[in-house]
This record gives sequence, C-alpha cells and structure tokens, in this order.
Amino acid sequence: MADKIPWHINGTWIEACNCDFGCPCNFDGFPTRGNCEGTVAFNVDSGRHGDTALDGLTAVVAVRWPKAIHDGNGKAAVFIDQRATDAQRQALVRILTAQDGGMPWEILATTLSEIVGPHFVPISLDVQGTRSRFAVDGVEVQLEPFKNPVTGDEADVHTVLPKGFIFRDGHVCKSAKNVASTGGLNFDWTGKNAYYAKIEWSNQ
Repeated sequence: MADKIPWHINGTWIEACNCDFGCPCNFDGFPTRGNCEGTVAFNVDSGRHGDTALDGLTAVVAVRWPKAIHDGNGKAAVFIDQRATDAQRQALVRILTAQDGGMPWEILATTLSEIVGPHFVPISLDVQGTRSRFAVDGVEVQLEPFKNPVTGDEADVHTVLPKGFIFRDGHVCKSAKNVASTGGLNFDWTGKNAYYAKIEWSNQ
C-alpha cells in the first residue's frame, strides 16, 4: 500500500434499511425482502486522511441493491458535509470510493455500479444514541429504541460481530422514519431495522 494515502476514522454510524429487525445480511448475507434499500450516515469524531484532518465531518449515503449486497449492481446517492474544505472533500471521496483501500468501503464500493454525486450540501445530524437522526435534501432518518414486541418496553439489544467490517457492536433500533427521494432512489421503510454504532475504520 505504498502508493495509498493512510487514513483512519473513529466515529458514529447510523443505519436504517428495509430488513426486519437485526438485518439478516449481518448473518447469512440475504436480505429479508430479497433486495436491500437503506440509508446510512457516519460522523467523524476523530480522523485523518494523510495530512488532512476530518474531525466533525459527516457523510450520508442512500443506496439500493436489486438483490443481496454481495450480488452487486447497487446504486447510491452520496452526500458530503458542505463545510468540508476542498482537501477534506477530496479525502472523503477517496475513502468512500476505496481509492486508498480500507474497510468497509473497500468491499462496499465494489458492489456499486452507479453513484449519484457526491453532493456537497448541508447535513442535519443529531447524535443521541438510539434516538439519533439525520437529514439531507430528499433523505430523512430517525431512530428509536428497539422495543419488546409483547410488553412494549424498551430493550437494549445488541448485534455483536467480532469480525464485523462495518461495526463490531451495533445497537439494534427501529426506524421512526426512513425515507428517501433522491437520485432515482425512492423508498419509505419507516418502522424497519436500524442500527446505531461506534466505528473504527482504517486502511492501515
């Protein structure tokens, strides 16, 4: 990786998709409804790409795969925090498109056949654990805690993936809202699976 720019990100991951709670893609690779539609956001608590600091920046991706993610042919609309400088924008684009390698984008980028953007726009983000939310033009996601379907009590449910390439310990949530109408992607999967997690990514 001598020709690759070293990078690392520690931050927060928010995900909402069309699968049932827990998302079977995490376990056997096949989505509940045979395809995958969802929206993710990550916020950089601390991070760097070469000499460029990325602290405080956010990216959002709305995406659709016609089958399972590993079957590819996905389409994504990408949004990057407009506050990013030119150097930061270039750095985040390189990370998201896996030009410098590193998980998880080294895998995810290979499953996409069409990318709309990146759009450099304002991103609204409120990190509140299992009640986090984010929004950008045409996209809105709101999490709420997973609840016991019998008692209605809030339940602290985790998906622990020791070798997970996106997150290792994800809080299982429910989407109080998960809607997208952007870049040819149109869906509303409110009330389905969602996750909140801390992330540690790197190409080193």
